Amino acid sequence: MLNRYIRTIKKITDSLSDTHTIILVIVAILCLAGLITLYSASLFDPQPFFRRPIGRQILWVLVGSGVAAIIYYLNQKIIFVSTYFLYGLGLIFLILPYFLGARIGGTARWIGIGSFGVQPSEFMKVLVMLAIAKYLATTPYSILDFKALLFPLFFALTPMVIVLKQPDLGTSIVYFGLLFPMLFWAGARLFHLFIIIAPVLSIVTAFNFYTYFVWIIIIITILYLTHEKLWVSLTVFLLNLVLGSATPLIWNHLKPYQQERILTLFNVEADPQGSGYQIIQSKIAIGSGGLFGKGIGHGTQTHLKFLPEGHTDFIFSVIGEEYGFVGVVFILVLFLAFLLLCFYTAYRLKDRFCALVIVGAASIIFIHVAINVAMTIGLMPVTGLPLPFFSYGGSFIITCFILLGLILNIAGGKQY
Repeated sequence: MLNRYIRTIKKITDSLSDTHTIILVIVAILCLAGLITLYSASLFDPQPFFRRPIGRQILWVLVGSGVAAIIYYLNQKIIFVSTYFLYGLGLIFLILPYFLGARIGGTARWIGIGSFGVQPSEFMKVLVMLAIAKYLATTPYSILDFKALLFPLFFALTPMVIVLKQPDLGTSIVYFGLLFPMLFWAGARLFHLFIIIAPVLSIVTAFNFYTYFVWIIIIITILYLTHEKLWVSLTVFLLNLVLGSATPLIWNHLKPYQQERILTLFNVEADPQGSGYQIIQSKIAIGSGGLFGKGIGHGTQTHLKFLPEGHTDFIFSVIGEEYGFVGVVFILVLFLAFLLLCFYTAYRLKDRFCALVIVGAASIIFIHVAINVAMTIGLMPVTGLPLPFFSYGGSFIITCFILLGLILNIAGGKQY
């Protein structure tokens, strides 16, 4: 009996040495489930098949698969050498929508190419991640020195500021969010990570007096326990105090719809027919799915058009309604397995750049999944972040496949 268990464990261990194949299988299952969900969400769309979201998504998946295959066979040295050039090029394309793009819903995010629109901010996620990975892998400074974090901050904050003006809060969160797992993996001090994230938390918590008061106590406690130099502690404390006090000014500069989304988070019933409508209908859809769901094509909230954006931002609600709790858990377990395999692969790699690329790529996917799920169940404001391999969108699905291509390239041991 013991020998049987040992052989089983050995088989599992041996199979993990071929993680890129397992990752590919997981993504294939996620894509198939995504296409089925999109097919259901656009089932009663009267347009021709390839004008529906499902028809277009199939084309984008095919294009994305081709892009991933090209990246898979690329020599890693080409990726490494061209990283900074591509980042600079990406910044140029990020600005172009202000001049060449069509404004949709008051936003300037797309560059029109014929009947299609390209969203440069999606591809910029990959370039930001690569730039941070290359710098952390080659910096002459010790990662324990705060100076080593300045360029990664620049790489993330520059496109973040540009995208915030488009405005696109969700994408800007991704740029900022992927910093932390990459810096942590590189060995940065936790105190330095705290210094970076604390101002954001000070602004967020200051919307409520009690949460802000608790956060200030936490800051004081952390500064006391870390025994940093007095001038460092005072600077950090005063900076967070000033930013928290400036929250009303920041609030007044938000767009009205952004203010409504934040207010809805705290009281979704305040405007059930307006700003709270999406979240309420999303919760109803997910809750009505029960244990096993209503079945593909039988989601009433989806097909009676009570659920807005069921094929994009709120596709997770369609999954909950039609696949039920079991289906939701299955999808989330697949994402979890994907992420764990990525981190396992990064842990085994000796090359610092390659490990950081995989950590960064996995972090982008994780941020999207975490925020999209939290958004649809009312734990976060509606930010418009799509669900990887599920949500409709050409630029986004191709970005996901670019990340997949990079992961498979590195996990498959392509020549550096």
